[in-house]
Amino acid sequence: MDRIKQILLLFAIISTQLVSAQKLIIVDESIYLHANGSTFVSGETLLYKVYCLKSSDKTPSILSKIAYVEIVDSNKKSVLKTKIALENSCGQGDYFIPTTLKSGKYKLIAYTDWMLNKPTSDLFQIDITIINPFNMDEKSASGTIVKTNQGNSDPAVSTNENISTNNNITSESLKFNLNKKTFTNRELVDLKIESVNPLFKDGAYSLSVRKIDHLPTSSQISAKTFSENKSNAIIDVQNPESKIVLPELRGEIISGKITAKNNIDKVDNITVALSLPGKSFVFKSVKTDSAGNFIFYIDRASYSPDITIQIIDDQASHYSISLNNLPQIDYSKLSFISDENLSFSIKDDLVNRSISSQIENAYYHKKIDNISKAPNYDPFYYPIAKEYILDNYTRFKTLRETFTEVVIEVYNKPKDDKAYLHVNNPNIFPQLPEPALVLIDGLYLENQNELMTYNMKNVYKVEVIIGRYYVGPKSFNGLISFTTFDKDFKSTQSGSSILKTSILRPQLKKIYNKISYVNLADNERIPDFRNQLFWNPEVKINSQNNNSFYTSDLSGTFEVILEGFAKNGTPVSLKEIIEVKDLALN
Repeated sequence: MDRIKQILLLFAIISTQLVSAQKLIIVDESIYLHANGSTFVSGETLLYKVYCLKSSDKTPSILSKIAYVEIVDSNKKSVLKTKIALENSCGQGDYFIPTTLKSGKYKLIAYTDWMLNKPTSDLFQIDITIINPFNMDEKSASGTIVKTNQGNSDPAVSTNENISTNNNITSESLKFNLNKKTFTNRELVDLKIESVNPLFKDGAYSLSVRKIDHLPTSSQISAKTFSENKSNAIIDVQNPESKIVLPELRGEIISGKITAKNNIDKVDNITVALSLPGKSFVFKSVKTDSAGNFIFYIDRASYSPDITIQIIDDQASHYSISLNNLPQIDYSKLSFISDENLSFSIKDDLVNRSISSQIENAYYHKKIDNISKAPNYDPFYYPIAKEYILDNYTRFKTLRETFTEVVIEVYNKPKDDKAYLHVNNPNIFPQLPEPALVLIDGLYLENQNELMTYNMKNVYKVEVIIGRYYVGPKSFNGLISFTTFDKDFKSTQSGSSILKTSILRPQLKKIYNKISYVNLADNERIPDFRNQLFWNPEVKINSQNNNSFYTSDLSGTFEVILEGFAKNGTPVSLKEIIEVKDLALN
């Protein structure tokens, strides 16, 4: 573990800034988050895009591959947490606001593990308000009674704002091009985002179009304002009291520790295997350090929360295994805006928002967002394995018959009442005593007894590698990989040396539904009560139709907001107001 830490810190030093003869490093990383609002009613969806940037110049940071987004209540407890995979230093996600969250003030916080070496106050924060109309007489998260009985509230209308003029770039360099600014219900808004400056073409941007009402709202941090913050942290690598949180440099980090039950057996140099079974499975093995610690890096997208970690050793039963928790953040010093009583004047807006949300959720199945298809990866042993697709042969019910008649390289050699599969190597004699690496849907099986009684009609194919095969530091006498039709094999094996658990995994990327009224008859009978007319976390500059959208059945004032950064770190913050009028009232 110490060696791994040193290597990672070396990479971090190279990627950041070296100070004082390699004793200090600067944490030059920050997160900017653009959300679609700061006030939400139960049943609505909070949408966001994450930008991972260098603190110094706001260019993309390539250090971290994972970001985290949390909602923290005014009791300073995390109530929702999401892991976001970063692609090209950006990521996206959303939170459906459940009725279990009470009315009150919350914070939306975003960070990377590497940023946890900074003070909590340096993590990206947005103040948000959640209004739960279903328990308005209950105490909010901070204990304040939320009622609708007093005061007035002005509309939360933002003024137009152009981009910053950093690096001698004028506001005309990037602009909204709208066909008009007043629309009717279910009308196309032909919005183009144009620039004559090629600098902006390869930037990263997100666009939100949302209805403005009288509900209390907090001002969000614009990209322009965020760019003025240059906060960094300095780590003394040689200080033994420094508790350094490692960056997820190559992907997710999954770490843990093995413990000897008798407190005597050695815990160093023990092989530990990680299985993430499924369609595009992950299998890795590592060795423990002198204290029994181990660490895995998941360097490709994987979304299944179910993992299995097990010890590969003749004396595996002598050990127990545990996982480390994700780094904990001290939220005790967070400062929250005081809850205020809601004004009676916003009652109509609150009722309308709640009704709109309920109607939209009732027709969710008609407007469902698409989940981006998880990438399919070839297994780690591709393409050297010999493949047997069993439907191409006479089917046999048992494993023994299948190996006798079809996969003839494989044989079973029992030991201590356990089945162990081996791969016959015709190039050596006698055969090596070690068993093969046996996987089924990517799950490592140390004891293959349950395979001996498994119905082979559930197996789609068997892949075999002859000869010595290494996975990480561990060598095996060949490889045998089974793939079932459903790719969902569940093992019954258990014990202290096998840990089966679920962990927080990255949120799957979504392609957000885009309502179209090109053919009005298609959706004529489906109500459209969208307050959020459009959300595009992957805006393309000078695109012909990437940012066009349709209005809904709701009339009123809508705010168009673009946030992001050019590739050189120049911040972009554009705002515009459009009106939607009910044609029947004109």
